Amino acid sequence: MIQTQPNERRCNGMVETHILPLGPCCPRSGNPLVGSKLTITYRPADLILEVASLRTYVDSYVGGKGEIRSMEGMIQAITQDCANAVRINVEVIAELLIDPRQEMKLTCHAYPMKPTTTKP
Repeated sequence: MIQTQPNERRCNGMVETHILPLGPCCPRSGNPLVGSKLTITYRPADLILEVASLRTYVDSYVGGKGEIRSMEGMIQAITQDCANAVRINVEVIAELLIDPRQEMKLTCHAYPMKPTTTKP
């Protein structure tokens, strides 16, 4: 789970960008290769992403995670989870090295979604 902390609002406005290396997430192909990265960008309102929990959360995808079976699905899930955590729009750009001869760049946008309620 991604943790947040309060935005101290010590200036008129801010754009926050986190750049995180992304290791091999697919247990079969080993993609993406070392050198891949995620760039998470947003304009904080009340909350900002807490860096240590963000790193732990992204690392939880290494080796595969649940029913997510594609790099596209992984980046979409990360984008949505970040937007839900900070409760504002988030953009994630993934620069993925697939093999020495191929790269993939994904850009995802997400708006915060209301949490779903599960009936007992």
